[in-house]
Amino acid sequence: MKTREKTNVKLLSIALFIVMSLMSANMQAQVTIGSQDRPNPNALLDLKQYADSTSDRGLLMPRVALTSAASASPMTSHVQGMVVFNTHTSPTTYVPVADRVSPGFYYNTGSRWEKLMWGYVNWFYMPSISIPTTPTGTMLTVELYNEYRRQFAGTDPTTFKASQDAPATIPHIPNSGDLYYYVTYYDPTVITIDRIDLNGDMHYTVIGAVTDCIYINIVFVLK
Repeated sequence: MKTREKTNVKLLSIALFIVMSLMSANMQAQVTIGSQDRPNPNALLDLKQYADSTSDRGLLMPRVALTSAASASPMTSHVQGMVVFNTHTSPTTYVPVADRVSPGFYYNTGSRWEKLMWGYVNWFYMPSISIPTTPTGTMLTVELYNEYRRQFAGTDPTTFKASQDAPATIPHIPNSGDLYYYVTYYDPTVITIDRIDLNGDMHYTVIGAVTDCIYINIVFVLK
């Protein structure tokens, strides 16, 4: 074979090697574990089991002993998106109440650990407030979210009390845009509810006589 032809063959072989390497690298960007099937196209890692095997296996997350929600330990630093199963309960002697941890799944925000509250109820009643109903014919607005936040944040220490081992304020207060707002009961002979906006402001009109105020049931639902 002539020298020029040998050179061309060599260059072609190198080119094919590079193409195959790139194709292999691209295929390895997605991985299936437990089966020879292709991974789900939307998954970086797809855990599967062989079709002829029983589905009796699960994913076992890393088990670590966190010291507190504020500390990255035993990791060297906070890493946003990190998920672990914590096996440790913080002592009550030197860890601040808001930073104490207990066994369960935790994710890292990039600056602290937050517990994954799986299985929790995603709705709750708004705290009790009075709704003005005078004078008749007046269109009024009550800020449901702001009233809820005012009470839950404990802005008035004279009317907000906590147990000895509880944080000074109720943790994990969602933003107004994180909630849906529902009125589940009210007296339609006294008021009509015109609308509840995205920020939790309820607009209503007084249509009937009542002493000074009425009570209605309001439910907040986490989106």
